[in-house]
Amino acid sequence: MIDKNSDNWQKLPFLLRCWFALDFFSLRPTRTAARNVEVLSHVFGFTFCVLGLVSEPALVGGIYLLSNAYLFRLLTWQHDKYGVWYDSETLANDTPRVL
Repeated sequence: MIDKNSDNWQKLPFLLRCWFALDFFSLRPTRTAARNVEVLSHVFGFTFCVLGLVSEPALVGGIYLLSNAYLFRLLTWQHDKYGVWYDSETLANDTPRVL
């Protein structure tokens, strides 16, 4: 959970604090969970886009999944930038991976 008494949290603007509190729909967001959602969304998004050559609804679903993956990448970047992850040891040990 975000330490709401820390100086880092208190310095954030109100709208950004609301964004971080609601973005993962979780009381304890972790970087690993965000990475898993991002990777799964990319894999299924690309798969559905390929299936979109046969079925137009599959293409639309693939575009939605790819959009979701990039949204989670943005959320991960924002959490890294402001240091508001629940588990700080994950942030220190988790290095970016190239897929």
